[in-house]
Amino acid sequence: MLNSIKQEIKLLVGETSFSQLERYVNLIEEKNKVMNLTGFSGEKLWKEGILESILTLNFVQKWTKKKENFSLVDIGSGVGFPSIPYLIFNPNIDLTIVESLQKRCDFLKLVANELGLKFNLVCDRMENVDQKFDILTARAVSSLDKLIKLTKKNLTSSSIVAFIKGPKIFDEIKAVEKENFIIEKVNEIESKNVYVVFNKKPLI
Repeated sequence: MLNSIKQEIKLLVGETSFSQLERYVNLIEEKNKVMNLTGFSGEKLWKEGILESILTLNFVQKWTKKKENFSLVDIGSGVGFPSIPYLIFNPNIDLTIVESLQKRCDFLKLVANELGLKFNLVCDRMENVDQKFDILTARAVSSLDKLIKLTKKNLTSSSIVAFIKGPKIFDEIKAVEKENFIIEKVNEIESKNVYVVFNKKPLI
């Protein structure tokens, strides 16, 4: 199963990017032993960490019709999901990662240095970030209503939120003005239900 997942990723991203993804996974597994960074390992790391990250953010980019050099913020990224795998796949984005846990920030700095990746790393809580972004994303960070309140100051009139959720989103959406949002299923992920919540109109 693991080999078939790797083969799917290789076909999707190409040899060069796949080689970088392998180095990234090796760094996660090596440092996770001593730093306790993530619960992902082995097949789950490749499938849910790498493949799902790429498929989901690729879906987001296509849905938003953003081309190149758009600014993307990944809130509470942990070891870099979903943004680092996607940055390896598509380096033509202006990526900012916001991560409050110092040991994960230290790891992300290591990833940037070892893989030669260019992204902005903010070692702080999103509450303290005032910068505006084209696309704001978060995966498994907080409830939808809290994410909306948290990111309101980071929106322009054309900003798009793209929060990655599981099936519980249909309960979470009840706590917000749901007519402002649209829920899209990431059909490229067949093994489970992954959804992205987009804003249908400006949230400011």
